[in-house]
Amino acid sequence: MSDQAKQVDEDAMLQSKPHKLLTAMIACALIAAACGGGSDQTQLERELQDKAGSDILPVELGLVDCPEDVVVTPESVFICASEVAGQYYELQVRIIDKQGQYSYAHKHHPLQLVNTEALLADQVAYEVGFDVMVDCGDDEYLVAPIGSSFNCLATRVDGGAQATIEVRLEDAQGRVSWDLVRA
Repeated sequence: MSDQAKQVDEDAMLQSKPHKLLTAMIACALIAAACGGGSDQTQLERELQDKAGSDILPVELGLVDCPEDVVVTPESVFICASEVAGQYYELQVRIIDKQGQYSYAHKHHPLQLVNTEALLADQVAYEVGFDVMVDCGDDEYLVAPIGSSFNCLATRVDGGAQATIEVRLEDAQGRVSWDLVRA
């Protein structure tokens, strides 16, 4: 068979069975996406950056990186990593259905330290009966895992006495609880 005849036969096959070609192309795309790292993963990462990022404004959520080896099936759960204010940040993703709908939860929360220190100073002063200054560090934000604890230093304004405050980040809304650790 000549090259010209082969080309005519191939063209005729493609024209007479376009649904088989389309089906094969879709199957290849689905296989590539299921293996991770495909455009579906990139889309998920961008959506998470936009949606989860809007939850924590005014601080910005960095680029989101989800694992490439995730099998995307209903009820699969995985962690995507990012950063906020130069600190590690996690989002937990749960696939809801076969169409790829998902939900996410923040596993960390960025606390703006100036606001956190002011809140703690008011609450500690109310409990102890005198004014205190609170220092939780020099950064603008502290990104802490939800449920974790960190320490701040309370200093009595009119005497300089100091005590440690153990602060616990309670939830994704940034609510904190604290205990004054007396030495």
